[in-house]
Amino acid sequence: MTDQPLEPEFPLKPAQKKGVSKAAFRRLPHYHQIVSAYEGLGRRYISSKELSQILDINETLVRKDMADLEIRGRQNQGYAIEVMKRAIEDYLGLQDSTDALIIGAGHLGKALALYHGFEQYGLRIAGILDNDPGKIGSYVGPHEVLSVFRLASTIERKKIKLIVLTVPRPSAQEVTDIAVGAGVRAIWNFTPTELRVPEQVRVRNEQIIAGFMTLSYFLKNLNVPEEIPEAAE
Repeated sequence: MTDQPLEPEFPLKPAQKKGVSKAAFRRLPHYHQIVSAYEGLGRRYISSKELSQILDINETLVRKDMADLEIRGRQNQGYAIEVMKRAIEDYLGLQDSTDALIIGAGHLGKALALYHGFEQYGLRIAGILDNDPGKIGSYVGPHEVLSVFRLASTIERKKIKLIVLTVPRPSAQEVTDIAVGAGVRAIWNFTPTELRVPEQVRVRNEQIIAGFMTLSYFLKNLNVPEEIPEAAE
C-alpha cells in the first residue's frame, strides 16, 4: 500500500502568524534540521519528548514553541514532520527564494559561493565580486567574478537585498556603505568588523575568530571549573 501525502493539520497560510519569542526564533533552524534529518530516514512523526532530548530543553518548552507556530500534534504519534517542516519554512520565509551577492572572492567567499546546501533553504547566490584584478573575470563555479566597482549597479539591477561580506577588515565598512546606499537591507557579515548601518538594515555577524578563541579557552582550561564566555553574535 502506497503512503498518501499527509494532509495539513492546520491551515498553512503565509499571512501573519502569532509571534514567537527571540529564544524560540533561535530554535527554529534547529527544529528544521532535526525534522529534515528524520524525514530523510522515512519518519513521518516526531514527539515533543524526542525534540526536547535532542535539543536538551524542557519538553514543555517544545510544546509551547509548536503552539506558537500553530502546529498541533496527534495523540500517541506526535507532530507530523512534513507539516512541522513546512510551517517553519513558511514562518522563516524559506519558501521564497532570496538572491544574495558575495563580496570577496577569497577562500571563504569561494567556499560559500560553491556551497550547494544554501539552495534547499531558499538562498541563491546571484554573483560574487572582488577588487583584485587577478580574480576579476575568473570563475567560481558558474559565477564570473565581477569588479567590486560594479557593486551598486549590480545590486540595483538584480534587486539584491542581501549581501554576504567576506572582504578584508579595512574594506568592510566602505563596501557596506555602498551596498546599503544601493538598497541592501541585510548583511551576513563574516568580517571581524562591527559594521555601522541604518536602523532598518539587519546585520548578522559570524565571528569565526571569536568562536575559535572560545574553543581555545576551553581547551587550555579543561581542568578549570569555570563558565566559558560565549562568543558574541
